[in-house]
Amino acid sequence: MLRQRQNAGTIDAWGVELTGAANLTPALSLNGAVSWTDATVDGGASAPQLTGLRPAQAPEWSATAGLDWRLSSALTLALAARYESRRFDDDLNSRTLAGAVTLDARAEWALDARTTLWLAADNLFDTDVEVSQTGNGVAGYGPPRTASIGLRLSY
Repeated sequence: MLRQRQNAGTIDAWGVELTGAANLTPALSLNGAVSWTDATVDGGASAPQLTGLRPAQAPEWSATAGLDWRLSSALTLALAARYESRRFDDDLNSRTLAGAVTLDARAEWALDARTTLWLAADNLFDTDVEVSQTGNGVAGYGPPRTASIGLRLSY
C-alpha cells in the first residue's frame, strides 16, 4: 500500500500552554509545562472530506515535568517525564495512535568551567510509543530505551 501526504486546506488551531518552575530547595528544582490544543482542518475545495477533522499527528494534550537535583557544584541529576495524548496517524482520523508517557534520566558532571561530561537514558522504562500505523493496522514505534554519553565544550 502506498501513502502520500499533500498539503490540503488550512488548519485552525488555538489552545493554552502553561509553564512553571519552582526551586523546592537551593539544590532541588521542579519544572513543568502542559498544553491543550484544539485544532481542526478546513479542507476547502481540494479536500472537503477533511473539513472538521483533527490534523494528523496532533495530540490534544501534551505535558512535561522535570526534577533537577544539584548534588554539588559539579554534579546534577535530572528526571523528565513526557506525556502526549492519543492522536491520529491519518488525515481521515481513522487510525488512532495511543497516548504515551516516557521518562528520561540525565547526569551531568562539570569537569571544569567549560567542560561537562553527561550520561543520558531516554525512554527509561522502554515504553512502546506508537508513532505510525499502516492501513492494515501494523503499528510503528518510536525509539526504545536509549543510552548516550557525551562531552559538552563551551567557549
